[in-house]
Amino acid sequence: MKHILLSIGLLLSAAGLRAELGYLEQISVETFAKMREVERFQIKVAEKLYLKGEYKAAASEYEKFLTLYERSTAAPYAQLMWSHCLVKQRKVYTAIKDGFQSVVDYWPESHEAMLAGFLIGHSYQSAGELQNAEKAYARTIAANPKHYTSVLAKWELADIYRVRKDQIKRVKIWEDLAYKTTRTKENSYYTTQSANHLGQHHFYMGNFPEALKAFETTYKGLSLVRRLYQYGGTPISSLTGTTEKAATGAKMADELIAFIRKQIPEDPASEENAKVTREYFYTIAAVHSRARRDKEGLDVYIEAAGMLGLDDDLRGKQASWHAARKRYTDARRIYGQYTDREAGLEATAKLWVTEKKWNDAVNTYSQLIGLNKEKEDQWQQAIAGVWREAKEWDKAIATYQTLLTVEPGKFGDWYWAIADCYERSGRLKEAIRSYQQSDKYPNVYFAMASCHRRLKQYKEALVLYHQARADQSTAAQASIHIAYTYEQSGGRENAIKWFQQTCKLYPKTSHASQAHAHLQTKYKISVTLGGANENK
Repeated sequence: MKHILLSIGLLLSAAGLRAELGYLEQISVETFAKMREVERFQIKVAEKLYLKGEYKAAASEYEKFLTLYERSTAAPYAQLMWSHCLVKQRKVYTAIKDGFQSVVDYWPESHEAMLAGFLIGHSYQSAGELQNAEKAYARTIAANPKHYTSVLAKWELADIYRVRKDQIKRVKIWEDLAYKTTRTKENSYYTTQSANHLGQHHFYMGNFPEALKAFETTYKGLSLVRRLYQYGGTPISSLTGTTEKAATGAKMADELIAFIRKQIPEDPASEENAKVTREYFYTIAAVHSRARRDKEGLDVYIEAAGMLGLDDDLRGKQASWHAARKRYTDARRIYGQYTDREAGLEATAKLWVTEKKWNDAVNTYSQLIGLNKEKEDQWQQAIAGVWREAKEWDKAIATYQTLLTVEPGKFGDWYWAIADCYERSGRLKEAIRSYQQSDKYPNVYFAMASCHRRLKQYKEALVLYHQARADQSTAAQASIHIAYTYEQSGGRENAIKWFQQTCKLYPKTSHASQAHAHLQTKYKISVTLGGANENK
């Protein structure tokens, strides 16, 4: 980039200021180097205010700079930043006419004029005036076709054409950025994304050669294949899903598969190539899946096994293929062929869960316990998960009670889980007793209090919430729950008092915001988040 840019905030970082200026707000190194110390000081004062979000004050300081140092090399930059301040204050039209346009008119050869030209278009665009934005972007491109702002203008034009649903012009912009724009570190995102958008557009049009051409501007080898599938998979699925375009989608799938096959190494099974060869085969199978081809996809896995050797990874792909098509018996048969019997049984158990065959799933996990006693806690947790999903709460509770002996060190987790099962099944008194055995403080206070409130035992709930208030991390949460508990029990005055307390004591929390809104909507009481009444 011709002009090296510098955020003055970087220079101020040692003084504790954060450097947050974006490209369109930065000053060039050349300009900064030519400034006198008094000029730098004034710009630093303005920027400090700008970074703090005090835009009105910052604008005054930038205007002061222009008054004091109108002949400075930094004058166009001060004018540009004054304009930014107005945009931040939502005075967009003033920023355009009296700010950015002044930079272009008074300093037409400056770097800031190029930025201002783009910013005029961007400001119109943000105001919804797309026609004026389009004209401004066109001027920016024509005035400085090789500058970074030209790339930005083209990118924004593409978005305008998206809003207008003008795909022809949008594609032309993508082609310009993908094929005609010299790629740099600065514009890499826009040129790469334009190529990606262009490639996906051609995929949806059923034009594989043009899609490939677009992606080849950025990727090669395995990375190229990954992107082709990433952006081509959905269009293939969409096209083959319609009667009138199914043939186009199928043809494109064949072209993509043929391209991938050309990438397979000559010595595919070697230690160096086996991993990438496997991924190519898996991608080919995935393309068949997108194209709604069942047998062809399975045949790819058989072909891969013949070339690379059959292992559990390939078996897993075959089983998943069957399972995705609800051929569960076939999937289980393959899981049963696993070399790693433990992995095969685990996959089988999960498949039983998918079929909602709870007893079969539990029996399979029990087999795993017999196979590897050292992992009993893992498999017992899985069994508990099965019973929870089946809403068989007593069986889940019994499993957690088993875990109390298998993994006693996690007793707090198991008692919490037992309590949760009791609570979900409506046995609130039993839930409270189990929560009392857990060590998950202060969360357990809220869990028990919730149960007491459902039992309409409000005094007990309040005692627990007050205990939770002793923990600073949950004090605000406890405070608003105290308010809701009073409200639920009919204690209107105490409820209002505690909602106001929440606003006063914890003004920066989400609970304060919630209390503030509740006071307004339910009680028609307006308070500041500092607690004072706004009417006083």
